[in-house]
Amino acid sequence: MTVQRAGSRGRVAVVGSGISGLAAALRLELTGHQVELIEAEETLGGRFGVARLGDRPVMTGGKNIGRRYSAFRAFTAELGVDAYESFGYNASRIKDGKVLTLDSERRGQTLKNIRAMGSTRDVARMAAMAARIRMDDTNRFLGSRYFTRLSRRHDRAPLSSYFGRQMTEMLVRPMVIRNNGAEPDEVYPGTFGTNLAMLMDHYDQLGGGIQPALDAMAKRVTVRLGTRVEGLVIRGGRVTGLTVSEHGAPAEELGYDGVVLATPAYATAKIVGSERPSLGRRLADVRYFPATVVLVEYDRPMFTREVRALAMDDGPCSNAGSYGMEERHIVRYTYSGRGGRLTDLSPANIDALTSRTEEVLRTHLGAPRAERVATLVKHWDAAYSGYLPLHADFLAEVRGAVSALPGLELAGDYIQGVCIEACCRSGNAAAARLASYVAGAR
Repeated sequence: MTVQRAGSRGRVAVVGSGISGLAAALRLELTGHQVELIEAEETLGGRFGVARLGDRPVMTGGKNIGRRYSAFRAFTAELGVDAYESFGYNASRIKDGKVLTLDSERRGQTLKNIRAMGSTRDVARMAAMAARIRMDDTNRFLGSRYFTRLSRRHDRAPLSSYFGRQMTEMLVRPMVIRNNGAEPDEVYPGTFGTNLAMLMDHYDQLGGGIQPALDAMAKRVTVRLGTRVEGLVIRGGRVTGLTVSEHGAPAEELGYDGVVLATPAYATAKIVGSERPSLGRRLADVRYFPATVVLVEYDRPMFTREVRALAMDDGPCSNAGSYGMEERHIVRYTYSGRGGRLTDLSPANIDALTSRTEEVLRTHLGAPRAERVATLVKHWDAAYSGYLPLHADFLAEVRGAVSALPGLELAGDYIQGVCIEACCRSGNAAAARLASYVAGAR
C-alpha cells in the first residue's frame, strides 16, 4: 500500500469495521488524518465473524484470500500481517452419483467437469464471460463497462433465465448461494462477473486469522465500540459530524471534517434517511439475504485433500467444507439460499440439521462416523448482498446523490462487490476521495 504520508489534516470518522471500514480507516490514517473507527458491535471485524470454537479463535465469515486480492494483501502487509497459507479453490458437486470437483490446482480436470455441467451454449457463454474477466480486471467488480452493457440487455429477467437449467443447478446456483446467499432467480446477469471471477482465482488463508490485523488497527486509530450512529449532522450543505449513541446512552453530536459510511446498504440507508430521504430509500432497495454458519470440530478429518467441500441442493445446508487445507477435522456448514434461511436456531434443530448433513457426507464422500468435539453457531439476518438488477445504474444514482453532499463518502459490499477484495477496494476509494475533499476544504 503506497500512500503519501502527510501531517495531520483533519478529524474524520469511519463507520463500520468490516473490511471496507478497516481499509478506509487505514488509508485515511496513512494520509495523516485523525481517524475514529466507529462500530456498533463490541468487537471489530464485521462479517469476518471473529469468534471462538472451543479454545481456538476462528472466523465464521469471509476468510479465503485470492491470489489476485492485491488491495487486501497490501492492507495486511501494512499492518505487519502477511503469513498466508495455501487453501486453493476446491468445491464438489454430485451428478448422477459421481463427484465432480472444481479445483484451482487441477485446471484440466476442472474444465472437463465444467463442460459436463451444462450445454454447449451455456459453456460458451460462461467461457466468453471468463475471457472478458481475464482481459480486463475491472470486470471482476460491479459496474464494469462490459457487465453494464450485459445488464442492460439481460437484467429484465433473473440469472436463472440466462443459463439453461442444468448449468444453473450444477454451477451457477452454488456460486450465487455461496457469494450472495441468493437463488439464481433472485440475482441478475449484470452482476454475475463478481461470482465468476471468484471461481477463477486461487485462494490462501491468513495463518493466524484476521485478529492480528484487527489488533494492529486498534493501535493505529481511535476505536469506538458499542457506538450506534443514528444520523448525519449537516450544516451549510456539508456533512460536519454524526449523531451517535454510545452503549445505549442518549444521543450526542460528534464533529468531524468528513465521514465514510462503510456499512451495508440497509444500515447506510437508515443513517442518511432523515437528512436525504430519497438517497435512503434508494439504498434500502438493495436486497440482503440471511445465512447461518455452523462450525463443528471433530475428533478426525471429515474430508480429504482432494475433496474439501460439497455443495448441496436437497436440504437446508447449501455447502459443507473443511475449515482449512490441513484443518479437515473442522467443518463449516453453511445454511443459505431459499431452503437454508433458518428461523429455528435451537440446539436441538442445529443438532438435527448437522446430523442430516453428516449423513450426506458419509453417503457421497465416504466421511467417517466422527465424534463432535465442539460446535459454534453464527447467524446473520443480513449476511450477503444480492445487489439489484441494472446495478450499475443504481450505483450511478447513488454517486450523484453523494456528490451533492460534501464531506460524505460511501463504501461497502454493494459498491464493488461482496468479496473481501472488492470491499477493500471500495474502502480505499472512499478514503481517497474524502482525503482529497478534506485537504481542499481546510
